[in-house]
Amino acid sequence: MHRPIVIVGGWLSSPGDYLGFARILAQPPYNRIVYITDFGRTQWAALRDPDFTPILNVVARTVELALHETGAEQIDLIGHSAGGRVARAYLGDQPYHGVVYNGQRHVATLTTLGTAHTTYEIWVQEFAGMVNGRYPGAYYPHIRYTSVVGQSVQGKRLGTPEEILAFRSYEVSFGDGNQLGDGIIPTHACYLEGADNLVLEGVRHAPYNAPRTWYGARDVVLAWWEGSSLDETVPGSQSALLSGLAHG
Repeated sequence: MHRPIVIVGGWLSSPGDYLGFARILAQPPYNRIVYITDFGRTQWAALRDPDFTPILNVVARTVELALHETGAEQIDLIGHSAGGRVARAYLGDQPYHGVVYNGQRHVATLTTLGTAHTTYEIWVQEFAGMVNGRYPGAYYPHIRYTSVVGQSVQGKRLGTPEEILAFRSYEVSFGDGNQLGDGIIPTHACYLEGADNLVLEGVRHAPYNAPRTWYGARDVVLAWWEGSSLDETVPGSQSALLSGLAHG
């Protein structure tokens, strides 16, 4: 039996944002049982750096549920955007606000989608610094890490609405709006030392503005799956550039 998958959503997301993604993973050729962390927009909005305990507790409960219901010994963890940092913190074996989650015991692979592993976002700066300081790069050698990032939108101060949004997002969070990324996160910020770092041309950040070209869209999943840690046929650490996905 395949390992179940647990999806950790991104900042200000809702579980419903990932239902289409989960349905894709539940169908051939993936055939996975999928769990989505039940953490909504208002709960995300209530978080204050550096205390991310509420979402970490939900991740821990969701993993425990997946293991209990499927009888599996390990799960595959997928974190979208900020969910990727949360997932890395959940793996940790050091106390965090008095709790030791030690999720690395239960996780075989971690795949992050559009996660800024290097970030200057003021609302997550302390938490991100803690994660990178305690668990740098692909920290646990028994876990296969993959960081997937899109390369699709050049930020421009004056341009299309998408380019202007990208410029503002890159500038506010990363200091320079004139960068290339997935429309929300610059491509370079998603590099994770020691992981399989996959760059996908034409891929955008979220389902709400790019349902056909975001990380969880059918064609995009097919593009990154075989180059990720979720595909058991792929050996070792690598960097790859996957192209040919339609824009829009």
